[in-house]
Amino acid sequence: MRIFARPLARLAVSLAGTAALLAVAAPAPAEAAPLGRACMFVAPKGAYGVGHAAFAIKVRGERDHWIYGSFGSTNDAPLRGWIKGGTWGQARGHFKKVYDRDHDSPRYYTQYRCVNTRDGNQKTAQDWYRTVKSRGYDLHTNNCLHMSMAVFKGYSSILRKDSRLVSATNELPNRYFGTVLGKAGWERANVV
Repeated sequence: MRIFARPLARLAVSLAGTAALLAVAAPAPAEAAPLGRACMFVAPKGAYGVGHAAFAIKVRGERDHWIYGSFGSTNDAPLRGWIKGGTWGQARGHFKKVYDRDHDSPRYYTQYRCVNTRDGNQKTAQDWYRTVKSRGYDLHTNNCLHMSMAVFKGYSSILRKDSRLVSATNELPNRYFGTVLGKAGWERANVV
């Protein structure tokens, strides 16, 4: 029996190492994978320096289909709002090419932040877009930030219930983008 003890011990150690390697290399279970993604784009010089916000949401179940849009910017016409669908490259490309007429600058949107969510319903998000748009633009109670947050919170019940995502009323888009989203766990800002 002693003759087999060492090889069996080495085999047990080898199998344990292989199992540990497989546990580390194995993909995460499907339940843990994020199903939705929301991104806020910001034009820091917009609205006389308080910023301008726009939105993008990933269509759940699609590999690369996004809904994106804006509300209330003369640089990103029409002022009354717009919404489009396309790939992430098209969404990001759209925001990248908006010219800043107010400051005679080739770039209006300069940054974006995203967050993954386990849920996401683009139909509800689009319904909220239409609801906010139908109320008409109001600087304090129905602006670009309200629109973006309504879309995000319509899209995801998780985002809607996140108490860190405070009301957009009387919030400045630049501050919301930089401070509120950061405290709410959104990814660091990326360059458009």
